[in-house]
Amino acid sequence: MKDVIRRLRAPGIALIVLGTLNALTAVVLILGRLINVIKGTDRVITDEARRLGYETANVFFPLVSLISLAAAPIIVFGGVQMLRGRRYPIALMAAILALIPLSSVCCIAGIPLGLWALIVLRQPEVKSFFQNSQTLG
Repeated sequence: MKDVIRRLRAPGIALIVLGTLNALTAVVLILGRLINVIKGTDRVITDEARRLGYETANVFFPLVSLISLAAAPIIVFGGVQMLRGRRYPIALMAAILALIPLSSVCCIAGIPLGLWALIVLRQPEVKSFFQNSQTLG
């Protein structure tokens, strides 16, 4: 039992940190975009390919930021549940959300951390620990 708790600790903390960083980064990106909208665009891009890339980025990054901001509390809550050994489906969902690049602004860190949490959660001893902790209280 102590071995399972030890195995859950590091990936659970990693999910909490990742979710927090996702939320903070998403807020900064959204605020930055709002400032650009309020300030107005001084940029005149004559090259059609560059203009298209610029316009796509103006839509894509705020959209990913909003998705990440929505997923961040689930990732944090799943990490907390992983530390407690409760609510296995929530912990599993948090690990999967961390893996998906569109739900994580920090996708470079999210993919390996989500994979690590998923591998730990799929271990038979860990699954039975979650089931036993639910029946105990």
